[in-house]
Amino acid sequence: MSPPTLTLEYARSGGQPLLLDLYLPAGSGPHPVTLWIHGGAWFLGDRADDAVLCAGLADRGIAVASIDYRLGEAGAFPASVDDVRAAVRWLRAHGPEHRLATGKVGSWGASAGGHLCLMAALTTADGNDRIDAVVDCYGPTDLVARLARTSMECAIVRTPPDVDYLRTDIEDPDLDRARHASPLHQRLDHAPPVLILHGDRDQQMALDQSRRLHEALVAAGRESHLLVLGGAGHGDPRYHSPWILDTTAAFLKQHLGDSEKKP
Repeated sequence: MSPPTLTLEYARSGGQPLLLDLYLPAGSGPHPVTLWIHGGAWFLGDRADDAVLCAGLADRGIAVASIDYRLGEAGAFPASVDDVRAAVRWLRAHGPEHRLATGKVGSWGASAGGHLCLMAALTTADGNDRIDAVVDCYGPTDLVARLARTSMECAIVRTPPDVDYLRTDIEDPDLDRARHASPLHQRLDHAPPVLILHGDRDQQMALDQSRRLHEALVAAGRESHLLVLGGAGHGDPRYHSPWILDTTAAFLKQHLGDSEKKP
């Protein structure tokens, strides 16, 4: 597995740098490139947490820019989505300096990172922050549904991290804000191709979150693929399986281009 080639600053927030680790495939390129956006309920995690995963995709011919983004209160919606857009703009501006093919840019993430991939892709139609293909691993898609609670459920069920991410309250949630932060409630008729992976034993993120988005994308006439992993839970190790990385790389190469096919 290849280590990250470079650590670079892609933006600043409040005087603090936002960094990315760039994993480059072997060869002269230019290489197709995707972001990797880590999970952690919008409050935890680090760009280096999934280094083995990122290196695995780079070994399959896709450059990976694994990004940090604002977490916690600083990253509450929409700030973290803005960070993803900033990273895409940085790639388009500076990618050619690092042997990246940036005419098309992908986005790949898990859990909260999957949500950010989708939101950035679905709320930017064109321009330098356009995302051309998305791989979403078990990300939340309907925050309205995740905030729904009866009074009894409010008392006995753990409050989801979505509440703090949206700066709202579980007993009187701001459903309008939740809609604005939900991929399922965005305009889908211009969505890029999407590959969704979700385990049927996921106890933290209902499979229905992914299934409903997939069905809505298909109904809107867009390309969507839903891969359900039997027996897999949230953050399951099998998401690191070679066949999952092979599938992810093939999907991204199809939609971003494959440098190996160039003379």
